[in-house]
Amino acid sequence: MSAEPCYRHATTAAAVVCARCDRPICTDCMIQAPVGWQCPECVGQGAKKSRVSPTRRSAVGSTNPTPVVIGLIAINVATFVATGLGKSSRVDRFALQPINIHYFHEYYRLFTAMFLHASIIHIAGNMIALLIVGPAVEAMLGRSRFLALYLIAGLGGSVCSYLLGQATEFGVGASGAIFGVMGAYVVLARRRRVPMGPVVALIAINLAIGFTGNIDYRAHIGGLAVGALVALVYDVAANLRRPWPALALTIGFSAAVLVVLFALVVGITPGHVNLA
Repeated sequence: MSAEPCYRHATTAAAVVCARCDRPICTDCMIQAPVGWQCPECVGQGAKKSRVSPTRRSAVGSTNPTPVVIGLIAINVATFVATGLGKSSRVDRFALQPINIHYFHEYYRLFTAMFLHASIIHIAGNMIALLIVGPAVEAMLGRSRFLALYLIAGLGGSVCSYLLGQATEFGVGASGAIFGVMGAYVVLARRRRVPMGPVVALIAINLAIGFTGNIDYRAHIGGLAVGALVALVYDVAANLRRPWPALALTIGFSAAVLVVLFALVVGITPGHVNLA
């Protein structure tokens, strides 16, 4: 009876099976592990998990400022300065305004609005919240996934404001994206069993404040929902054993969310549904 071939070298007979994945491997693929022999893929995955395990259990308050969070804060502050510290004549040109988005196809407003702020208090509150919660989420998801989540959640907030707000009303602020980051933290903390009470309280307080004064609560709700959903799928993808399915799920789901958001904007006239 012939020996089973190595899964990595089809023409070479296997000597043992990998102690981790039970696939047959030849002598060239055998790597001594703490328990038995493992294949190169399992050894590589084990090393990767060992490197990221301390940060994947990060909680709010236990993580230093991270590169993407610092970069986003810098972009927001630079944009605030460039617009004359929230000068309306400059801000309104790129702010969210549903009627201009739909009838004049100024779709860029859905994106640019999340980097604009109306006052020092406005930007300070948003950036402080991002600095509190963002590093932990970036540590758990990784830089690229965190940045993608931030932008997609921000767009989700813009689309929700577009659908449910007044057609001629201007909207600015990073709060939709930041609510998405907070929603993501709750999902990730729940899955990792790390403390999430302070962030839940922060969400509840800011949602309540959003229903008072001249604050766009619709962007908060949209960003929160989209951020939580995206974080769940990203985390499921990150825990898949093989890298290509994980990458395909991450990119595919991100693209699907963007298509749905764009379809809602193109297909629904502003003011058709109005909760103002």
